[in-house]
Amino acid sequence: MIFINCPKINKQQSYLNKDSYLRERLQDDIRSIINTFFIFRCDLLKNGEIGGFLILKNVYCSFRNKENLLIITLSHDQSQLQLFTSNRTEEVDNFMNELKLNCIQEQTLTNFYKINEKIGEGITSEVFLGSNQDNQKFAIKKVAKAQLGHKMRDKQAKSLAEEIFIMRTLDFSNIPKLYEVFENDDYIGLVMTLYEGGQLSEKLSNLNLSQKQQLVKNLLETMNYVHSQSIMHRDLKPQNIMYKNKDPTSVDIAIIDFGFATNQKYQEHVLYNCGTLGYAAPEVQEYKEKQKMYTTQCDVYSLGIIIYEIFFGVHPFRNSISGSLTFNDKVKVPQSLKNLLIQMTRIQPKQRFTLKECLDQDFFRENFDSLGLDGLSKYSLVDSIYQKSLIISRKNSIEHSIKQEKMSKLESAKNKTINSTAAESKNILIKSQNQYDQQFQDDLQFNEYHNYPNDFNNLLQKRI
Repeated sequence: MIFINCPKINKQQSYLNKDSYLRERLQDDIRSIINTFFIFRCDLLKNGEIGGFLILKNVYCSFRNKENLLIITLSHDQSQLQLFTSNRTEEVDNFMNELKLNCIQEQTLTNFYKINEKIGEGITSEVFLGSNQDNQKFAIKKVAKAQLGHKMRDKQAKSLAEEIFIMRTLDFSNIPKLYEVFENDDYIGLVMTLYEGGQLSEKLSNLNLSQKQQLVKNLLETMNYVHSQSIMHRDLKPQNIMYKNKDPTSVDIAIIDFGFATNQKYQEHVLYNCGTLGYAAPEVQEYKEKQKMYTTQCDVYSLGIIIYEIFFGVHPFRNSISGSLTFNDKVKVPQSLKNLLIQMTRIQPKQRFTLKECLDQDFFRENFDSLGLDGLSKYSLVDSIYQKSLIISRKNSIEHSIKQEKMSKLESAKNKTINSTAAESKNILIKSQNQYDQQFQDDLQFNEYHNYPNDFNNLLQKRI
């Protein structure tokens, strides 16, 4: 039997308590789940009154043992619900696990998880490798709380509450699961799925066209699900796309960091101009107060930029803010991909394909085996004077066919020196040699580590 108590409290230290309330009229002695609601039911108390229920949206919970009783406390704003039981059954344990999945725990995170090395960081957060008592690994995101009275405290609290609620709402294999949330005076701790395969750019050099095609399909299917829930991510970029495992050719990915995510159906939003320069859609960057809110189409633009980078190795607008896409003819990709990218990155959101339309495009029906392109390395896709070589190593080794072509070029240069002076002949040969070697080196760096200037790389790391 679980007994219930509903005293009034005043919790000044709570950070994410918003918009919930206590109701009366409960029945029976069981609990049920309706969507994101828990309904607690109990027998009539001694005074004949019936308890209440709390909507578990950013509700706090804690667990403690006192004598022979397990005391479960749920609180929100100035309302508190206490559950007492002396019978620690499997059903009670399952019930506690459900609370952990849906509440914010006012308990010390390090009592349950070991915090290991840092694996990432943001403006106000750090991500650590963590493990529980069973040595299961997790990603633990610690968000430093703004101080009391700070002008950003309220906005940060609302943004965190939205991130937590959205992550608990989404249920898809390529989106990290949020297992538990802890809060103390200094930070919020989010315990999430750990992905150990690295960021998007780290495997691209290993992937052929077919694998990149599947990678892009996985990305679009994942975000199509997110959009089906009316949620927009608003910070899609290569750093927020992770591989699930370390297999060098695996394209099993996950989309992370829903810190800027919001539901487009909300009447009001915590943030408007947000995202990362270079990836945020024009309508997000240029949004002005009291305009009509943009939609999930903003993510389509960001994905178009990312897909361009996957295949062409550079940001499409590395030398400008935005504009029409141009394509490097040295990179051998089907026209269907170029058509898709053009439709995804149109300036006007209404003119862009939806993700559902993107997935129905010819690019995803291309058979690269039949085109004779599948299985080639990234370098062999470059249309240059060394295209005959199928494999060129990272050490810039030159295949026999390449050497032959180089010799042919040198012979041609020598013929031009027949009627030249010794000095002129030397200059012609050196110029020919340098021109060839420079082209060769430039093309070998194609698609290697997102070959931007350093200042451009720094620009893309910054959020608006």
